Amino acid sequence: MKRFAFIVLFISGSIFGQDSTTVIDTTYLSLEDVIKMTLSYHPVVKQANLLDETAAAVLREARGNLDPKLEADYSLKEFKEKEYYNLLNTSFKIPTWIGIDPKVEFTRNSGEFLNPQNFIKSTTDDFGNVVSATSDVEQVTVGVSVPLGKGLFFDERRNAIRKAEAFSQIAEAEQIKEVNKILFTVIKDYWNWYLASKKQALMRQAIVLAQNLFDRTLIDYEFGEAAVVDTLQAKINFQKRTVDYRKATLEFELAKLNLSKHLWSENLATLELLPGVLPDSTSLFATPKDEEVKESIEFALTSNPEISKLEGKRNQLNADMRWARESIKPQIDLSYSFIDAPINPELESSTPSFGDNYKMGLDFSFPILLRKERGKIQQTQLKLRSNEFQMAQSQVVLKNEVLGAYAQSVALQDLLDQYLGVSNNYQRLLAAEIINLQNGETDLFKLNIQQDKYIEAQTEYYEAFTKWEKSKAEFYHVVGLPVLGLGNMFGFVTNTP
Repeated sequence: MKRFAFIVLFISGSIFGQDSTTVIDTTYLSLEDVIKMTLSYHPVVKQANLLDETAAAVLREARGNLDPKLEADYSLKEFKEKEYYNLLNTSFKIPTWIGIDPKVEFTRNSGEFLNPQNFIKSTTDDFGNVVSATSDVEQVTVGVSVPLGKGLFFDERRNAIRKAEAFSQIAEAEQIKEVNKILFTVIKDYWNWYLASKKQALMRQAIVLAQNLFDRTLIDYEFGEAAVVDTLQAKINFQKRTVDYRKATLEFELAKLNLSKHLWSENLATLELLPGVLPDSTSLFATPKDEEVKESIEFALTSNPEISKLEGKRNQLNADMRWARESIKPQIDLSYSFIDAPINPELESSTPSFGDNYKMGLDFSFPILLRKERGKIQQTQLKLRSNEFQMAQSQVVLKNEVLGAYAQSVALQDLLDQYLGVSNNYQRLLAAEIINLQNGETDLFKLNIQQDKYIEAQTEYYEAFTKWEKSKAEFYHVVGLPVLGLGNMFGFVTNTP
């Protein structure tokens, strides 16, 4: 903020009680300072930065499918001082990336009216009926569940993680795109403000000259050295220059307001430029060289935000395709658990045996026609083909845009010297015409023509200069360099070609 204080301006009306019409000494606001403020405080930039956090949250959510899970189920019934049943089942499951999920369960079931299925250990009563044991009512099981068909090599939770990782790539590309977009808009608005300020200064010079000529003509008329028609012509010229100056002033004020919408303070308060603040002509971009174009095209075709987004989408579709193909397999889930082995409720260890004291389960399902699964595969294949077509089209468009921006930048740089030479020559002709007028060797009509030609030539030069500056920024914007390639200047680490 070392140079921002004098730029800024009005927060909600005024700063330090200064009125908006107060005239202060001329101070120059550089494009570097404007970009620095934009990157620091602009709401669009802050909003784009949230995409990183959003992607991290999405990935964290997907990885949550692999979080260990503790479950408990407790049920109790007592009636007329009798415990009908007291059921407790707890489990600790550990989902793994490879799909083989270990699980530890602890069960305690007791009661006079237990369902025989819930007996931990059974015995017989005095009448020979099978009943639940009253002392040994706790049980520990340790086992795993394994998908032997669908889900063995790829499952839904792994698919979610792969898609979340691809979303991170898409979010990063979208962030670069949005930041570059607002920076390019700021740069264009800054140079529009610069052009408007130069036009206003040019019209201010013109009106001063017209005023002096009008005053001189009136004096000459009083001494009989000028006709009435000369004073009328000088007055008309002065009035025309006054109208042109007011138009240029309006254009300047509008351009200044348009730039001000990009100026924000740290607490998201809008800022306005103070009177007396003007742009300078310092450029942040160099005209790209021939040897840089090939590298820039290669970067654009692989790392431009639009290409990165399409690659991220393709990665998501590839994950969907893998899961869709996995879904064609039959669902065969096998579970096996040791009972009271290798540890029991008393925490005594023992050697597990696959043939003794175990629980085993097998779930099988298989849709006969597979229409849902085959339809999913077909849809994903079509989306992948569409992504491929869009990728090819985007790469061609990007290549042509990079070449077009480069050609425009080079052409404008070559033309700029010509525009400057024409403007300087018209300025010499105007100066010579003023001397001739003072010597009585010309008239106001010829002088006005020369002045119009000079204003036109000078305006064309300023327009060419601003177009050149915009074209240089456009080149890096089209290439898709993060922060338009200005990362090192503003402390950002970016990959550049």
